[in-house]
Order: sequence, then structure tokens, then C-alpha cells
Amino acid sequence: MAGVNLGNDRVRLTILLAVLAAVSVVMVVRFLGEGSIVGRGSDAKELDYAARNLPPLEIDGIGEGVSGDANSEGNPFAFRPPPTPTPNLTPLPTAVPRPTMPPRPTPTPRIALGADGQPKPPPPPFDREYIGYLGPAPMQVAAFRKTEADATRIEVAVVGDILDKIFIVREIGLESVVIGFVDYDRSEDTRVPLAED
Repeated sequence: MAGVNLGNDRVRLTILLAVLAAVSVVMVVRFLGEGSIVGRGSDAKELDYAARNLPPLEIDGIGEGVSGDANSEGNPFAFRPPPTPTPNLTPLPTAVPRPTMPPRPTPTPRIALGADGQPKPPPPPFDREYIGYLGPAPMQVAAFRKTEADATRIEVAVVGDILDKIFIVREIGLESVVIGFVDYDRSEDTRVPLAED
């Protein structure tokens, strides 16, 4: 077939007829010889449809137990009360004990130094507000406001004055004053800021 030109219509027609004849011969041989195209035919008598190792189906009582009751167990569309929940028998976990915190240290009371260097109890807090000063720098006068139960008093003092026999005015500044305490060391002095109102 290598030298044959397949472009010719006559050659194509001859090849097609040869293929068709070969297929027809195969079909005839299959039908006449063995009875089917795909293989050897089998008779229905040879087939056995008997089930193996299955119990026989009992259909005698199928229709007798059916009732129209909506509460029957066999009706999946019937409304029934919800099933009883299964109680959880798992024990609750025991709480892990918290670590014990060490006790807070008790603060030791503050000890102040007296003028003689001996320990003394702390001095009382300053009970006035610094509201400003008057006068020129060498002769400044500090003004204090003391609020009592019935009234408010304004007091003035210069450096070195003693108020209520306890507080000593040590320095007067623009924004604060330094207050010392009678019979206490200078290290116990406190700075009182200018009142905001």
C-alpha cells in the first residue's frame, strides 16, 4: 500500500468495501456458530438465584400490628416527648489550690529625729494652705489660709515665725514655703506648695 495513491476515489471505495465485507463475515460466523456476538450464550435453566445462608422472610404478621396511633414507635414522623437525657456521671474536676501569698509586711512606723538627735514620733501634718506672699524679697510675708469648723482664717507670717507653737516658717518662695517643726531636726522640714485656688 505504500505505492497506492489514496487520493483516488476508486481506491478509497475499494478499501471501504473490503473492510465492510470482513466485518460482515465476522458477524455471520458469530451469529451462526455460537449464538451471540459477545460470547457463548447461556440458557435460563442454568441460572440459580437461590439465596445462600439467609433466614426465610416471614411476612405472615406484617399487616396485623399496624394501628393509626401517632405515638407508635414505628412512625418516624410522629411527635414524641424528647428522650430523657443521660446523666453525666463524670466527676467534676477538683480545683487546684491557689498558692498562698506571703503576708504583706507591716509597715514600720516612721521615726523622726528630734533637735537633740534622739528618735521622736513623726511631727503633725501642716494644717494650712499657702496662698501667696506679700512684700519685696528681703521682707516677704507669707499668707496662709486655715479652714476651721465654723470659719476660714487668713494668717500671715515672716521667716522665723512659729504658728500654733509647732510650725516654724523657714523659707518663703514664689510657689512654695518650707515649714519646720519645733524640737525637730531640720531634716524633718517639709515643703508646702502654693494652693491652686
